[in-house]
Amino acid sequence: MAKRQHKPDMIEGFESGAERLARWIGENALLAGGLLFTVLAMAGGWGGYTSLQKSREAKASLALEQIHGDYLRDMGARPGDIEFPELANPATADRIREEYVEKFRAVAEQHRGSVAGTLALFEVAAILDALGRDEQIQAVWESALDASAGNDRLSGLLWQRVGESYERRESWVEAAEAHQAAAELEAYPLRYWALLDAARCLVAAGSPQQGLTLYRRLQQESPDLPVPDHLRLQFRELEAASAS
Repeated sequence: MAKRQHKPDMIEGFESGAERLARWIGENALLAGGLLFTVLAMAGGWGGYTSLQKSREAKASLALEQIHGDYLRDMGARPGDIEFPELANPATADRIREEYVEKFRAVAEQHRGSVAGTLALFEVAAILDALGRDEQIQAVWESALDASAGNDRLSGLLWQRVGESYERRESWVEAAEAHQAAAELEAYPLRYWALLDAARCLVAAGSPQQGLTLYRRLQQESPDLPVPDHLRLQFRELEAASAS
């Protein structure tokens, strides 16, 4: 793993739309059946989910909801909680996580190809992160990408999670490539946020002109995107330097 350095100004304090959505999903989406339904609908489209209620997708979502409910209970959470309580014995918490990382893997494998089966891999990645197994998380996202082929909404979110995984390791070129892969998916609702993520990662990678090229494309294709002020200023400075 590369030695960590202070993040460039382009990165400091920035949270993308994809990060906000991914964090919301991680903290809230599977805590109740209604919220799980919402995420499934976001990933699969409102129109398609009703017709799948009696299909394998419904079975997969039920299996995922059951395992997640058991996980919350065993970790000491109450219905409606969005955070786990701090267990008195950290070893007990890790033992529970070890048990459930395999249970979520089993759901993902048994229901591979379904939205819920892919979302089970989100849980696997979150638990591995809690266990401090960063080196295993990338493979989980790659497996989820394979399973989500053909679903641009879900693939886009997954590509952004891959990008964020690279960002944590300060592998900026790889992060930019992953975010740009999300940006190229036309059905992904956060594709222009992904394009902005790719642009800032290229700047962090020491390729400001490439980053500026993506930012110019963003301005042309989505001029109303609410780019954070500090990023807008940074790119304006890059534009001025490029013109001088």
